[in-house]
Amino acid sequence: MTAPPQGVEVDHVEFPAGKIRYYRAGSSGPAIVLLHGGGLDNAMLSWRHTIPVLAEDHRVYVPDLPGQGGSRPWHGRANQRTFEEVLRWLLDAWQVRDTMIVGLSMGGSIATGFTLRHPRRVRGLVLVGSGGLVPRLDHHLLSYLATRVEFVGSASAKLLAKHRGLVRRQLTKQLFTGDRPVPDLESIVDEVSAEAGQRESVFSDWQRDSLGRRAMRVNHGPHLDQINCPVMFIHGEQDTAVPISSSRQAATAISGAQLHVIPGAGHWPNREKANEFNALLRQFVNARS
Repeated sequence: MTAPPQGVEVDHVEFPAGKIRYYRAGSSGPAIVLLHGGGLDNAMLSWRHTIPVLAEDHRVYVPDLPGQGGSRPWHGRANQRTFEEVLRWLLDAWQVRDTMIVGLSMGGSIATGFTLRHPRRVRGLVLVGSGGLVPRLDHHLLSYLATRVEFVGSASAKLLAKHRGLVRRQLTKQLFTGDRPVPDLESIVDEVSAEAGQRESVFSDWQRDSLGRRAMRVNHGPHLDQINCPVMFIHGEQDTAVPISSSRQAATAISGAQLHVIPGAGHWPNREKANEFNALLRQFVNARS
């Protein structure tokens, strides 16, 4: 495990299906929960540079979601419903009655679903290149087939664990824009390689379960008008993993929702453009604390 930033504590909660490792920082202020994405992601990969910024005036909780990072092994499928239930259990364990939630990619889908199911426990919502907002993906059938062929996921994980150069190329192609160097790219390569080495597949259960043959099984789009808390969408201008059109359309469905596009950023603006991302996030959450 790569060491967390100074002042960030590591702990875990035991559940019948397995343990959840989480990070916490900040001793006072409103609670805020950060949820990472699917694939070869974990809490520190997504939120390493965000936690210290928010911890200045918030109590920050950042879990490794089931089956990823230090929350392994996990018994049973870690799908959308499971994630929503785990988040509820964690809030109870942390004695957090209500919170702001920030979700990246898959984490955005979890945050949205939880907000729809438990609206009184969510003070505000920030969705970053969020999944779960469209009825179909670009190249939907190809994505569906890739997640169903076990060899594809397992072989990809083994290759990425052994070849840093391949990890670097995949990051630049799929998550970053390549327009300018990411300041800590080599550290990110190390973290992704380490995650791949601990995983049986590059695909998470959520990715497999949310993809139907012809349409998404997880699509919050028709229900977004039920969300009443403050919402901000953040999207990288050059995101090739999740089209920016999904955030634009979703933002129009939620009364008062904001949309901020970060120029020159891909799917991980939180790592590629950390300063710009953190400034937007801190302004939004502080205005609603």
